[in-house]
Amino acid sequence: MDKNNGFNHFKLYFICTLVAVFSQVVHAIAPIANDLELSAIANLSKVALKNDQWLSVLPVIGDKNQYFITTKAGKIYQLNNNEIAQSAFFDLKLALENPGIIALTAITLDPNFSYRDRDGYHTFYTAHTEASQKTRSKLSPKNTKINLPFDAVIMRWQISSVRNAMPKLIQQQEVMRIAIAQQQENIQQLSFNPYLAPWHNDFGLLFIALARSDALKNEALYDGAILRIKPEKQGLNNYTIPADNPFTNTADIHNAIFFIAGQKTENFDWIKNSSPSLLVQFNQPDANVLITANIGDDWRKAIPQAQIIKHLPAVNTQRKTLLYNGREQENLRGKALHLREIENNWQLQTIALPSVLTSEDKSQDIRHKLIKPNANELAKFSLHQSHNGEVLLLEHNQQRLYSIKVPGIVSSKTTITDNALSPSNNNSAFALMFLLSFIVAGYFWYYKKNTVKKQRNLHEQWAKFELDKTKKSLSLYKRHAKTAELTLNLSTITRSEVLLNDEVISTISADSTPSFSNDLEDQMLIAFAKEHRFKMVKEKQRSIQLCLTDDQQKRYLFCLYFRVDDTRHTKLKYNKVIDHVIDWQWLFAQHINPDKTTKRTIKVKIPREKPANRMAIPSTPAQKLRAEIFEDDSTQAKHSLDISLDSSAEDDLVMNTNSQNSEVEASNIDTKLVSALDKLVIMKKQGYLNEREFTIAKTKILKNLTNN
Repeated sequence: MDKNNGFNHFKLYFICTLVAVFSQVVHAIAPIANDLELSAIANLSKVALKNDQWLSVLPVIGDKNQYFITTKAGKIYQLNNNEIAQSAFFDLKLALENPGIIALTAITLDPNFSYRDRDGYHTFYTAHTEASQKTRSKLSPKNTKINLPFDAVIMRWQISSVRNAMPKLIQQQEVMRIAIAQQQENIQQLSFNPYLAPWHNDFGLLFIALARSDALKNEALYDGAILRIKPEKQGLNNYTIPADNPFTNTADIHNAIFFIAGQKTENFDWIKNSSPSLLVQFNQPDANVLITANIGDDWRKAIPQAQIIKHLPAVNTQRKTLLYNGREQENLRGKALHLREIENNWQLQTIALPSVLTSEDKSQDIRHKLIKPNANELAKFSLHQSHNGEVLLLEHNQQRLYSIKVPGIVSSKTTITDNALSPSNNNSAFALMFLLSFIVAGYFWYYKKNTVKKQRNLHEQWAKFELDKTKKSLSLYKRHAKTAELTLNLSTITRSEVLLNDEVISTISADSTPSFSNDLEDQMLIAFAKEHRFKMVKEKQRSIQLCLTDDQQKRYLFCLYFRVDDTRHTKLKYNKVIDHVIDWQWLFAQHINPDKTTKRTIKVKIPREKPANRMAIPSTPAQKLRAEIFEDDSTQAKHSLDISLDSSAEDDLVMNTNSQNSEVEASNIDTKLVSALDKLVIMKKQGYLNEREFTIAKTKILKNLTNN
C-alpha cells in the first residue's frame, strides 16, 4: 500500500507540473489562441446589387443546406449548398405592386414552415416601411393627435415550394400596420420563440420590436415597445391578441404590447430555459446596455440595475448582439456575441452571462480578433447564425459569407479560394506544437510506466501451488511456469492469510481461536460478496491474495485474482478463486491448528418412506444467490468447477433411514421431505454449500428416496 501511495503522489506531482507548464505556454500564446479565422462558405457577388444592400441571412427551417438572403430593397434570394441564385425569387415591391415602398426592415419564418399539415407551412413574415395609407386601420398614438407620414407594415406570405428555383407566391395578407413619424422609427425585428414546443400555449406567437420615437416617447407604443400577437386571421381581424398579454385593458397602453423598454432598442434574443427569457440590447448616448427582460416589464421610469448584464462602449454604427447556440466552438457556449470595429480591425466580443457562471467560474469577457482573408482591405461585417446556431459573418463589401474556426484546425466545409491568410507568429506555433508533443509523450510514458509496474508487481508474486498429499508438500509456481520453482513441507507452514484488495479478511495461525470454522467461512463469503457489488470503474482494482508464512518467518505471497477495470490479468474467475481459497483455508487450519478447527460438516435428515409423487423443489432467488453474487463478467472464458468435499465432510452426510411405523409420522412424509430440501437451499444461500456440494447432497436425498 505504501508503494501505491508513493506512485499516486508521483502521478499527482507529474500532472500538476504539466498543468503549470501548459498554463504558462497558453498565457504566452493567448493572443493567438483568441484569434478566429474566417472561412468563406459562399460568394454572393454573383448577384448584381444596384443601389441595394444585403440585410439578413435566414436559415430555412427543414433544410440545413438552404438559406434566404434578403436585401433592404425587399428582394429575397435562395442560397442552396453554398451557391447563390442570380435572380431573386421574391420582390416585395412587385408583390405589393407598390414601387413607393421605402425599405424592407425585418423578416422571419413561421415556426411551422416545414410542416405540410400545419397552418404556417411555407409561410414567412416581412416588415417594411411605406408612405402612410390613411384609409387603412392601424395602430396609432392614443393620447396624441398627429398626422404621421409613414406606416410600418407586417405582411404574411405563403409560397409554393422552396426546392424549386423560382417558388411561386400563393397567398398574401396584411397582418398589422403601425403609424410612424420617421422612416428610421420602423419595425426592427420579427421573431418567434424557437424553444417552444408545438403544444405550448405560446407557440406561434409573433414578437415585434418597434423602434423608439423621440417625438412620441410619451406614448407606450413608441417608447421602445415589443408587441406580441397571434398572426392568424380571425373574422374581420387580421391578427388576435393573446388573452394573457400583460397590458390587456390597461389605459393608454395598446393591448398588443408585451414589454416597454423606455429606451432605444436595437434588438432582442431568446434565452433558452430561463426566466427572464429575453436578452435586450439598448442604445444609449454614452453606452450600449445588455439587459434581461420579463413579460410585462415597464422601464419608462427606471431601469432595474440588477438585470443589467453588460455595458458596451458607445459606437457610431449600432450592431446587434446574439446569443451563441452552437456546439462547435466550446469557448463560445453560453455567451453573448457582439461585433466591434477598431480602425478596420474587427473583433468578436464574447460576453459571459451570469446565469451560466458558477461560483468557481469567473469568466471574463474575451475579444477574439477576426483574421480576414484580405487583411488590408476595408471590411464591413454583420452577425448572423446558421441552422445549428453557429456563427456566420456576412462581409458586405466583398459580398462573402463566412464561418469561423480556431486557427490551425482544418475544417471540412466547402471553401471558396481567396487570398492567403496573413502569416501567424511562427515562434508561438512551434511552442504550441512542442507543448502538445511534450504532453502526448508524457502521457504515453506515464501509461507505459503504470502498465509495466502493474505487470511487474503481478509477476513478482507466486501464481499458484500444488499439494502432494503423499509427501505432504507444496510445489510453488511462478506465473506462466510449467515446472515448480520451490517446494515447501506442509508442516513448515505456520500462518495463512487471505487478503482482499490488500486487506486481511482471514487469518489462520497457532494462536487463532478458533483456527477456522463455518462462521469464519461465512464471514469471508460476505466480504467477497460486498466487494463484488462495487462496479469496476476506471482505474479500480480488485485482487485476492494468499500469504503463507513458514517457521523461518519467510512470507510467500500468491496473487490468485487481479483485475483492473474490465480486464482480468489472472486465469481463474472470481467465484473459482473464492472456492479454492476457502478449501485451502480449511486445509491449512487442519495442519496448523487442528485442535481448534471445527469440522466442515453438512447434516441432512430425510424420512424413510418416499412419497407417492416426486416433489418438485420450488424455485426461489436463494437457489441462484451464490452464482449471481460471484459471477465475473470480465471475460467470456469458462472454467469447470474443480472443488470437492474432503472425506470428513462427505462422511458427515448422515442419512437417517430408520424405520418409523407411526401413523402420524407417515401422514407427514411429504411435509418432512419439503422441509429437508428447504434446509438444503438455506444452507446454500448462507454460503455453507457451493454448487457441487449442493448437487451431491440433493442427489443423495433423491437417490435414497428412490431406493427406499
